[in-house]
Amino acid sequence: MIFLKNIYELELKIDQFLNLTSECGILFEQFIKLFVLKKLNECEIKVNKVRENERLADELRIQIEKYVYSHTLIPENRGDVLAILEGTDEVIDQIKEIIIDMLIEKPFIPDSLYDDFKDLAVSSSHSVEELSKSVRSFFYNVHEVANSVNKVLYFEKEADDIAEKIKKELYQADIELAVKNHLKYYVKGVEKISDYAQDVADRLTIYTLKREP
Repeated sequence: MIFLKNIYELELKIDQFLNLTSECGILFEQFIKLFVLKKLNECEIKVNKVRENERLADELRIQIEKYVYSHTLIPENRGDVLAILEGTDEVIDQIKEIIIDMLIEKPFIPDSLYDDFKDLAVSSSHSVEELSKSVRSFFYNVHEVANSVNKVLYFEKEADDIAEKIKKELYQADIELAVKNHLKYYVKGVEKISDYAQDVADRLTIYTLKREP
């Protein structure tokens, strides 16, 4: 009974951690859409919520790591589990970093790029959502991991394509080079969220193969 209780408490913490990850992806998408509309006060609300989620996710990750070691749970997959959690936590960190920097530096986005920039955020956000599903499947239904991982890869590729399109249009625009370079940094930052998600998804694929009989 004690072992079952320990497993239940571990699963609860993992679920909470993944819920925070998914919510950060949604908050990121909302932030970008508000930023394009220059609703900076509402953007700040989203930033503060991501800050809080990131803090809670860090606490949960540490609790899960301690729990796995102190209760000698899942010893054969312990290293894989910790690597997955740390990689997923890095996705949240990237989200927090990019939106804080955007709110501080306020890069100029030409009207002609509004829709593409929002689409880029949507693709990156979707990659985070599918990553959360992939990690959840790893713990509860390993045979479903491949399906969600494929979606992570799809949205990462979509984000790459949109980012390339934005950069091509950006450097044809009649604005100062410094402004172009400033925005390019944020295009890469938004795109990079999907790259982080893909990195974790790639590792999940390997760890899943190790778990399958």
